Formats: sequence, structure tokens, C-alpha cells
Amino acid sequence: MAILGSLLLPLGLFLCLGLLCSPASCISHNDNCMLFSKVIVATYSGMHANPNVYKSNTVYTVSVPVNNSISSVVLRALDQHNSVIGSWQKADKYCSSSVLYHMKSPHSKLFEAKWVSPSSRNITTVELQVFTVDFHNMARVSFKILKRNGLKLTTTRTTAKSSANRAFLSPMSDAIQILLVFLTSKLLF
Repeated sequence: MAILGSLLLPLGLFLCLGLLCSPASCISHNDNCMLFSKVIVATYSGMHANPNVYKSNTVYTVSVPVNNSISSVVLRALDQHNSVIGSWQKADKYCSSSVLYHMKSPHSKLFEAKWVSPSSRNITTVELQVFTVDFHNMARVSFKILKRNGLKLTTTRTTAKSSANRAFLSPMSDAIQILLVFLTSKLLF
């Protein structure tokens, strides 16, 4: 049993490092729109999308609360295969996988953007990602999941206190959670 335990620690660390370095990480925002100094996953953002279910060829209003410390908002939409889809309207800058909107007024309380879903019928799930960026280029990322009508609707990703009930935020946070559970179990037993 001691040999098995000693083999599991390197294996667990290797798994966690592999997930941390995964190119599919949803918050590794490498786009030419903006470089972030830091990205924080918002546990609650107040982000809304209307309509709140996925429909092809539909105009959505995406809104998120903002304050006077927000300088810009970066948005993107991904399908169930993590492919960028749809088109954003009236953005200040269009980039390869996202769009950038500069805040026009420091007194704004709500930011809104229009997103047009593609006409493809093969899309079942869309993840809307909103990065609210402050003047130090620190971003808070929020997620909104839209599912096609008839599928179970999930509206927002959040972090629950119980790891058994929590939603998966990204490969990075999942790897950290796995590592913490693994190390805690090693310390207890």
C-alpha cells in the first residue's frame, strides 16, 4: 500500500500539471484584443442574456453590471466544441476570437451588447464569456450557458461550497481542486 501511495502522488501532480497547461482552458484568453494582467473568475456577476435559451439565427441582448472602475468589456461566444461562433454588433474592436467594447461613460451601471447566433442547427450549447476589465487590465470573467430549448437549462456557472456540487469553471480551477482533494486525502490517511 505504501508503494501504491508513493506512486499516486507523482501521478496526481502530473495530472494536475497537465490540466493546468491544457490549451483548452476557458480563461486563458490569448487574443489580440487585450492582454490581461490577471484574470479572476467571478462567482456571481449578475450577467444576463435575453432570450435565455439557445435559438439559431437570433439576436441576444447580453448585459452585465459595471461600475466606474471598468474601462472595457471583452466578449466571446463558444459552442459545445469550444469553437467561436456568432457575431457581436457594434464592437469597438473585432479580434480573432473575441470583441472589445470600451466603456463610453464612467457613470454606466449596466453594459449591454448584441450577439447574433449562427444559423447552424447543429449547435446545442453556447457559452457566453464576458471579461470586465478595470484600468489596471485585471479582468473578471463571467460565464453564461445557453442550451437549446428542450434540454436542461443551465444559466450561470458558480462555485458552490461543496466540491461535490460545484460546477466546473475551467481546467485550471479543476486541477487545483483535484490537487487539494488528493493532498488532503494523503494528509488524513
